[in-house]
Amino acid sequence: MQPIEEKVYKVSELTQLLKLTLEAQFAAVSVLGEASGVVLASSGHLYFTLKDAAGAMKVAMFRGALQRSTLKRLENGQQIVVRGMLSVYPLRGELQIIASDMRLQGIGDIFAALEKLKQAYLEKGYFDPQRKKPLPLLPGRIGVVTSPTGAAVRDIVRILRRRFPGIAVVIYPARVQGDGAAGEIAAGIDHFNGAPPGTGVDVLIVGRGGGSYEDLWAFNEAPVVEAIFRSRIPVISAVGHETDFTIADFVADLRAATPSAAAELVVGKKDEFLNRIDFLRHALMRLMERELHDRRSSLQPLRGESALADFPGRLQELAQRLDNGEFALLRLFQQSLKEKLGQWNRSAQRFAAFDLGGLVKNRGLQVQNLGVRIGARFNERMQQQRQRIGVLDSKLAGMNPENILAKGYSITTDREQRLVRDASALVADEEIRIRFARGSAAARVIKE
Repeated sequence: MQPIEEKVYKVSELTQLLKLTLEAQFAAVSVLGEASGVVLASSGHLYFTLKDAAGAMKVAMFRGALQRSTLKRLENGQQIVVRGMLSVYPLRGELQIIASDMRLQGIGDIFAALEKLKQAYLEKGYFDPQRKKPLPLLPGRIGVVTSPTGAAVRDIVRILRRRFPGIAVVIYPARVQGDGAAGEIAAGIDHFNGAPPGTGVDVLIVGRGGGSYEDLWAFNEAPVVEAIFRSRIPVISAVGHETDFTIADFVADLRAATPSAAAELVVGKKDEFLNRIDFLRHALMRLMERELHDRRSSLQPLRGESALADFPGRLQELAQRLDNGEFALLRLFQQSLKEKLGQWNRSAQRFAAFDLGGLVKNRGLQVQNLGVRIGARFNERMQQQRQRIGVLDSKLAGMNPENILAKGYSITTDREQRLVRDASALVADEEIRIRFARGSAAARVIKE
């Protein structure tokens, strides 16, 4: 017997044969299922998975077909009927539907289950805004519960280290989808809440990257929801993409659109703190400016043109008055000393007839001692007067408007030699005069 020659196909030949066969036999099929993993590419092509309780099939709908489709916008969880032809994607050997139209059939089972869970926890008060905890102003340690190998943890660590160098990031590795994932996520949240004092974290980020409703389902399960609800540490839920929502998002203290956004929210508090410091610094500067303005206003009587002109004369007059006081004090001392010496001479003459040499000698010593005491008292009074003169001289120098002008200020007067304190009092073409520390200048207002 002649052996039958075996036909050997190349992979590409077989996939191409299957593609032609399926497209010919299933050129027009309508399939009912629930949309999951919906992705709209930048090219305008739509890709998703159509599934039910027992099966799943990939669907590709190209831009032209989507623009003509009955349903233009598709969301995860929607129950739809897809019309198209069955085909094979050669590069991966995947069976898929090339859709030509799709229409809405109803809300899918998964979406309905999610809405039911959401309503149940809402009635229990798990979403109450009053129980949500604020994020710390400047967290020192940040805990992250997520998959250690996913893109989410890399994005979180990269952003935190870039925007807040030196911050401590503690990662609790957990599965984020599949059987047992909810238990591991809840264990991570409880682990951080049970840390000894001084070793815990200030805020928790719990989440993962995007995926279908089935991929994200662990974050809808009771262990995760309950763990977030009882957490003493503020929790940020960062599950999926911006359009993905889970029960964890509603019960957490704050929901972030993506894991990267969660990292931005945490370090955003640092920016808020630095902005607050900058605001207080400017407020302090404004307060100091107002205080300086008030102090300057208190010197208003000395700021007039005539006051400036009379100030040197007033200063000389006051100095002369101080000199006269010193001279008067000296004359008073001399007069007092002269009177004391006269009294001593008269006493000496009265007792000269009485041969009281010892008494007279003692009185002479007393007079000498008195003279020394008077001299010491005079020196003391003179020192006090000099100190007072120095204090007054310092005060006068501090009040000298010439010194204020020397600091860069100027004095503006109108044609009537009146001080100009408010720019609104000036009119266009009005002549004014500006006095500086050295000299003055005439000016004209060019704009009101």
